[in-house]
Amino acid sequence: MKCMLAVAAIAALVSGACDKNVKLKSQADINTVNSCDKLDGDITIDGINGIGALSIDSLKEITGQLVIQNMYDLQTVSFGALTTAGSLKILNNTNVYKVELPKLASVDDFQVIVNPNLKELSYANISSSKNFQIIGTHIGSLGLFADSEPGNIEILSNTDLTALDFSAVKKTSGYINIANNGKGCNVTFSSLTQVGGNISFADTAALDISKLSSVSDDFSLYTNSFKNLSVPALTSAEKSVTLSGNSFEAIEFPKLTEIGSSLNIVNNTKFDSISKDTFPKLKSIPGSIVIEGSFDNITFPSLKTVDGQVSLSGKGKLSCKEAESALSAADNIDCSLETVEDSEDSSSESGNKTEDTDTGAAATSHTTFMAVVGGAIALAAACL
Repeated sequence: MKCMLAVAAIAALVSGACDKNVKLKSQADINTVNSCDKLDGDITIDGINGIGALSIDSLKEITGQLVIQNMYDLQTVSFGALTTAGSLKILNNTNVYKVELPKLASVDDFQVIVNPNLKELSYANISSSKNFQIIGTHIGSLGLFADSEPGNIEILSNTDLTALDFSAVKKTSGYINIANNGKGCNVTFSSLTQVGGNISFADTAALDISKLSSVSDDFSLYTNSFKNLSVPALTSAEKSVTLSGNSFEAIEFPKLTEIGSSLNIVNNTKFDSISKDTFPKLKSIPGSIVIEGSFDNITFPSLKTVDGQVSLSGKGKLSCKEAESALSAADNIDCSLETVEDSEDSSSESGNKTEDTDTGAAATSHTTFMAVVGGAIALAAACL
């Protein structure tokens, strides 16, 4: 075996296989690349039939991109020595169940996307990444992520993934998008202060963004199952803030002063009061406000300017008159709130009506009785 590798190494050097882009089409091509310590270029492995195991365990560095895609017979992937790659893309390999990258630490673009049977993904400790995406797998856990200032982070539709720990991340130059992972997924960004793009979380059971102070694009939370949302450090969101379909009972943005576009609070069925503690310092909204749900109270104690339309809809104790008063900073309000009476008041009114009916019936009976008595007395007097 050593002799074969030595021969392959000599052949690779002679042919210049280690300093050019290569498209692997056979096991022989794979053996040739496996003789390189470093490859200056790209490696593409696309649609080769009949290969169940891909193992390139001598290669330590790829300056370009490594692409493994459309390998429908492939089941396992191993790059045992690889520490650095310009880009790593493992895409649309329907039967791959294990990917081993035990020494990989630095990769500008990391994409593991649509590998529906992938259950094991190992890497050392990602210390540098401009784009980190894991989408459409069955992996149960992630490796360490130590990059404090990555670009984008996107973790979507990994249905067995129940914990995401990005506590090392302090700021991103791009977006964060986390959604549709395992039931009860706990997400931690406990050191995150700044997001250079949009930030979106959906379908999480717990979320720690306690140090987040600024977002350069949209801030969105959809269909999350935890009860209390607190974003204690956020002072500005440069575009919209959207809270939709969540199980929140309490919402607090104690330091938020400005929203760059719109505010949308829609169908959070357990949240019925925008209190003085929800947005206590929010001063201006240059876009629209959309509030939809069963609200009993709306309060924006510091709001001075709303340039767009305010749309209010839903059923609750809150009347349009009360809502319009609370949102007097807006000139254009479209209100279709349906006011629902408190159940206790309704019961009390019903009780009063019953009592009044009983009293009326009693009075009628008494009058009838007295008339009968009077008639009987008159008849008796006539007989005398």
